[in-house]
Amino acid sequence: MNTRHYAIYGGSFDPIHNGHLSLAAHAVRECGVDRLIFMPAYVSPFKQDRKVSPGSDRIRMIESVLRYDPAFCVSRYELGKEGPSYTVETLRHWSSLLGGKLSFVLGYDSVLQIDTWYHGDEILRNYPLITARRPDTDDAEGKEKIKYLTETFGAHITVMKMIPVDASSSEIRRRVIAGEPLDGLVPPEVERYIIEHDLYKNS
Repeated sequence: MNTRHYAIYGGSFDPIHNGHLSLAAHAVRECGVDRLIFMPAYVSPFKQDRKVSPGSDRIRMIESVLRYDPAFCVSRYELGKEGPSYTVETLRHWSSLLGGKLSFVLGYDSVLQIDTWYHGDEILRNYPLITARRPDTDDAEGKEKIKYLTETFGAHITVMKMIPVDASSSEIRRRVIAGEPLDGLVPPEVERYIIEHDLYKNS
């Protein structure tokens, strides 16, 4: 019997930043995740109106930081499918493929909206969620929503105790366009890749 604990961490990762890495590292340590799989989306259903960097660039930026934790790995599964990436389809696929326990790692703001996602009720009923608060999130509202999701869907939601990292991909892209420093927002490997490949200047 496979008792390993896997976790999928999906998102655009355009680019991957210190907030993503902090959440992933805490999930490994606090929730006993044996293998955390970064799953960059081909196109997020919520971001079809925004130009997203090529999957090859987003994959390489993730690959440059996998060394930060031996549990980290990356998958091209959603990039290979093309078209909008629906989380429930990815979780179904990997659950049947991996066996063991499969959790889903996501940002706190996404947890508060997940019941509106495509087959969000299935995600809530079948897959444990791992998250942590963001600096700009109303915690009272969040606690009330998590209580609702737990009672309505039987969801298992772990809100980790970690210092929130105030970083967002949109702010990073804005800073690149404005020629501002990225200090504290991305690992040096990612900043180097952005500069060397001239990313986001024409976003």
